[in-house]
Amino acid sequence: MNEVPPVFEHILALPMPLLIAFVLSFWSLFAVFVHKVLVPWITGRDGQKLGHLEAEVPAQIGLAFGLLISFIAIPVWDQHSRAEDASRAESAAYREMLLSLDGSDESTQAVIGPAVQGAIHYLAYDEWPQMARLRSPRLAAQPIRTLRTAIRSLPESPLRGELSDLFHQASEARDTRLRIAATRPPPARWTIVGVLAILTLLGVGLIHTESYRARRIALGMVAVGISCCFVILLAYTRPYIGQFRVKPADLVVLAEEVTANESIARQPGGTTSRF
Repeated sequence: MNEVPPVFEHILALPMPLLIAFVLSFWSLFAVFVHKVLVPWITGRDGQKLGHLEAEVPAQIGLAFGLLISFIAIPVWDQHSRAEDASRAESAAYREMLLSLDGSDESTQAVIGPAVQGAIHYLAYDEWPQMARLRSPRLAAQPIRTLRTAIRSLPESPLRGELSDLFHQASEARDTRLRIAATRPPPARWTIVGVLAILTLLGVGLIHTESYRARRIALGMVAVGISCCFVILLAYTRPYIGQFRVKPADLVVLAEEVTANESIARQPGGTTSRF
């Protein structure tokens, strides 16, 4: 199996309070299972069947769990930051395109202006909602191709070179965004982290076999700590899903500004300047 089950994406899409409640409930229930079932089964009801288990054993497992969480969290946060940067760079490039058109002649504005506006509206309202479920970084986008064709149709001039550079910047940012959206965390990552978390809980339970109350408190504390680690990872592992997802805020603002300026331009006495 190369991908995590689809239910995983539904969990990631939960609002943060529900995500916290789900993760905390899962690990709390497992801690109860360890406390009530696994530990008595392994050590006996009186806790004497296993003998003495050194505290260093679960400590080493817990250390491995913490290190693995750290190694996973760094690229997860880095990917989320790259998604945010790509979004800003993409919208900034399109804004610069519109600003560059302000000083151009009417024929150029008539050709490039509608193409830029169409690309902005497509990205903000049509393409971006697909990011959460995107499976391939190759996503057909006719408005983007239309804009590229319109820029290439211009005669050689400094304006054409500037628009081409800006379009290249926007395309690179879009490609980065699409690749990130189509990336799925490998199932092995979650399997290994989950196994280490289970072993950590079991180890903590086994070193408190003779004290019912101490075992209950220790397992509860460890379950909360493990839940915090998983909540952090789940909240950021997919940049376009969940409460902390990257949103097309800049593109939406730009699209609204374009629409508002076009409405003003159509009114009697309105100007044709876009910004």
